[in-house]
Amino acid sequence: MLRFLMNNIQHHQFDCGLCLITESIPGTKTAALNWGVRSGVAYNQHDGDSVILAELVQRGALGVSGKQHNDSLDMLGIKRQVSCGIEFFRVSGIMLKTHLAQGIPLLGGYLLDPTLPEKDVHACKSLVLQSIQSLQDSPAHIAAVALNTHHLPCPYNRSAYGDIDAVESATMERLKNVYATLFAPKDSILVITGSVEHQEVVGIVEQTIDGWDSSNNSSVTSGDTDRGIHWIKQDTSQVHLAFGMDAPNASDSDAILESVAMSVFGGASSGRLFTEVRQRRSLCYSVSAQFAPSRSRSMVRIHAGTTPERAEETIQVCIEQLSKLRSGITEDEFSRTIQRLKSRTVMSGESTTARANSLWGDQYALERTRSLAQRLQEIDEVTLQNVNSLLENRDFGKMTLVYLGPDEINLGDSLLSLDE
Repeated sequence: MLRFLMNNIQHHQFDCGLCLITESIPGTKTAALNWGVRSGVAYNQHDGDSVILAELVQRGALGVSGKQHNDSLDMLGIKRQVSCGIEFFRVSGIMLKTHLAQGIPLLGGYLLDPTLPEKDVHACKSLVLQSIQSLQDSPAHIAAVALNTHHLPCPYNRSAYGDIDAVESATMERLKNVYATLFAPKDSILVITGSVEHQEVVGIVEQTIDGWDSSNNSSVTSGDTDRGIHWIKQDTSQVHLAFGMDAPNASDSDAILESVAMSVFGGASSGRLFTEVRQRRSLCYSVSAQFAPSRSRSMVRIHAGTTPERAEETIQVCIEQLSKLRSGITEDEFSRTIQRLKSRTVMSGESTTARANSLWGDQYALERTRSLAQRLQEIDEVTLQNVNSLLENRDFGKMTLVYLGPDEINLGDSLLSLDE
């Protein structure tokens, strides 16, 4: 276990703006890569262009066709994924440590040198539209996406699936302009973890990014939110509920306290929501709460699935339990949650991919990284008194409720204000 607790994290800032982070984990045979550029849908003039590009960049890179590029990756046994989020466009992969010198340039080709073949644009648009349409088969997912739409400020409230009209109207010229404007090294983050040697990785990356243009025009201005209660009418035998409320940002000292409190509230089958709403009252078949820390738009999210007849009571009980949480948690709840968080943290250290994801998130949200030992120390330093002090003074702000179901529920907006 000691090898996971060692602090073998190193940073290198390239002149072009790319931040490289490596973590050497002795004894591992794999190396994981997580590379993100600030070109997510929030920075698209037409919501969804970057989502199409996530498909298009896989149709050829480094001057060869998509099949040839994929064959090169497959020959090395490299598992990879290209995805588009709200703020970042990400390439991730995992490979044997012996293939780093070949794998980094091949994976980097998606970001640095895609061929962007015009003949494949129609097929890529079709795939994106299919993904959007597939949401109709997942009502809970529809409610979750709608929660972001109403609770978060524009354009950070967009869906990572894109907008149908924008996707349908996309042209090759528009997509190339998005790529030329946004796919730049400024604010980009590359994390590589595993049995790696920092200076060797710096050399490989330096050759890979040679000539990468440092210009980037990815600034946006946040707009207003549309919080409150929102109904999505759908003829279904179920009702899906999604609550959202503000939470401490990742860099806030209260973030770890919020994590403990919300884990007690709804992070496991022993949590209060599961116990009170599902087990004791049988109001719903699923219920959970999650603290989702971010750099500047952190949220607590509550999700529940119930029936039309029990939807109103489920909403009321969820709000009641959230209000009761302000009275504090017990010593027993605290002890169980601390052990659960520590176990989860240690187990994440067993995976090079999990460590790459964790370090990437740290660098983005905190502008610094934490070793496994530092994360465990943060948990050890949490006290029951500090958690209860946070809860006593906790301001959940203007909350949002999205519910999807056949009938409108008569609820007053005051229901979502714990101070009234």
